[in-house]
Amino acid sequence: MASVPDEDPNLEPTVHIHSHDEHVIPYEIMRWFMEQVGEQVERCRAAYEHGDREAVE
Repeated sequence: MASVPDEDPNLEPTVHIHSHDEHVIPYEIMRWFMEQVGEQVERCRAAYEHGDREAVE
């Protein structure tokens, strides 16, 4: 769940990960993580397209 605090413009959006012990992750951290994931996906796709399947694993 993403929470965007509209009552206080100084608060940053956060992402809540629901599990046994709930974690709150700052938006900037989640954004950085998703950028890393996106870059990894692109590297894997490029390697797969070039037939370098060992690099994908």
